[in-house]
Amino acid sequence: MLAVSIPTVDYPARADIRRQIGEAQWLSLPGAVRARFAEHAPSVGYEGAFDEVRASFAGKLLATCCRLLGTPVAPFTGTDVPATVNLIATSDGGTAWQRIYRFAGRKPCVVESVKRLSRDGTLVEALPAGMHLALDVYARDGVLHFVSTGYYFELGNLRIRLPEWLPPGVTRVQHIDLGDGTFRFTMSVRHRWLGQVFWQSGRFRDPPAPPAASR
Repeated sequence: MLAVSIPTVDYPARADIRRQIGEAQWLSLPGAVRARFAEHAPSVGYEGAFDEVRASFAGKLLATCCRLLGTPVAPFTGTDVPATVNLIATSDGGTAWQRIYRFAGRKPCVVESVKRLSRDGTLVEALPAGMHLALDVYARDGVLHFVSTGYYFELGNLRIRLPEWLPPGVTRVQHIDLGDGTFRFTMSVRHRWLGQVFWQSGRFRDPPAPPAASR
């Protein structure tokens, strides 16, 4: 597992997906999805590959500029890109998500963020340089959805909300269980005027179960 330091902020409550979506929606999800998003070990890694990592011209330009902020999105494109998704529990009650892309001929590219609760109890995704995505999370037809509802910078107690017309646009993430210990992760970002600026979809597998303790 590639270790990447992620700064944390002291928030009191844990970002519990079950509590965010409610019991009825939680129970509508496949058991494997509930297991992945329930309380887990301090860290867990999922191996797999992205079938496609795609970006429009505007997306490539934006991703290049965002490298100055700490690489909140993959700055390269490709197909059949081996990748690792690491989930790491943080001391502030959130979960760090690290996506490690291994584009051919390049050093591993690490994209990181932390899902945590905001001070008003809603789910947010904290990106580098103080940027945050406010998130709506829900279950539908057995799929877990995360949809951005706005972007803002948080500087201490100051919150600066970005206008909706600014790029990148609405981010949508889906976690789709495929059975047999595998799942599909998809992410799309669509701007009202620029269209789809980012798209990626990959298949990942659960880590092997630990060996049973010998008696």
